[in-house]
Amino acid sequence: MFGRLATVVIFVASLAVGEEARYLVSGDDLPVTTASNGYSQVVYPGEDGRAEVRVATSLSPIGSTGTYEDVIAGNRPEVPDGFSLPGDLQEKLSPDLDAWEGATLILDWAADRVVVDIEDLGSQDATSVLERGRGRCSGLANAVVALLRAAGYEARTVSGLLVGDRQPIPHRWIECRLPGAGWVASDPTLGLWTVTPRHLVFPDTVTRSPEVQVLAVSDDGLDRLPRFGGRIVRPNHGANLVCRLVPPTNHSDTIAILRSGSDIRRARFDPLARFSNLLPGVWQLEVVSGEHVVHRRRFELKSGDFMSYVANSEVEDPPREVER
Repeated sequence: MFGRLATVVIFVASLAVGEEARYLVSGDDLPVTTASNGYSQVVYPGEDGRAEVRVATSLSPIGSTGTYEDVIAGNRPEVPDGFSLPGDLQEKLSPDLDAWEGATLILDWAADRVVVDIEDLGSQDATSVLERGRGRCSGLANAVVALLRAAGYEARTVSGLLVGDRQPIPHRWIECRLPGAGWVASDPTLGLWTVTPRHLVFPDTVTRSPEVQVLAVSDDGLDRLPRFGGRIVRPNHGANLVCRLVPPTNHSDTIAILRSGSDIRRARFDPLARFSNLLPGVWQLEVVSGEHVVHRRRFELKSGDFMSYVANSEVEDPPREVER
């Protein structure tokens, strides 16, 4: 152990995790500049008919507010003719339910009942797909949007490409407007409220795939996300962690470093070291004085936690080198 650590109380909020990619795209149709909560795409057209496309995504908790009652109190979006919300799903959507949780239940309900089948040749409208229980990515997206709209949420499909290790493939996912968070992207074939730097947005359905050259792409980072009903999900609320030294120190070079996988946060004691927007999961806190780690502590943070950690600044254990 690292000496006497005062017992601890603990709190929580969310994470600024970013993943990025750059592409060179050429063809008759090009991607468009667009942005939503957790996703942005900027297109830089070139003189030779090609365009550089930069995509950035965030796994940070969404931060939606309000209840399902707030959603249904707004304007009712248009739904397909003859389409209605299934009774077993409607029963789950109580007015006092969190708005994010209500939409997440709908996403999960659809993913449970529709098998993605790229060979499916049937109609891809919402009613047909739900009756068959299978459809292509476009059919699943159509079904999810129809269900969300029937429940009172504004929702729309998004067309584009999914860039894999081989030839990019035409793909479709969705965006849903959540109170306090705006439009949030979600790929129901991938997870809940998740998209990656490999999603390229086009103005319409891609019928002839353009040439896409990958200039740079990072890992999507989805393995850092928690799960909802077995599916990966970008959470709504994250965690806050506050660390303080007792007794206070006048050492201006004393900092706190928080690590989880490839994500590293640093904060100086002034007099508290604060971290917010942390994804749920296991984090390791290191208190560093000069070039040495004088304290370490592991935390498992849950969505919505608020943690406060108190460390003894008079620890006299042999110092440990800072891990770079």
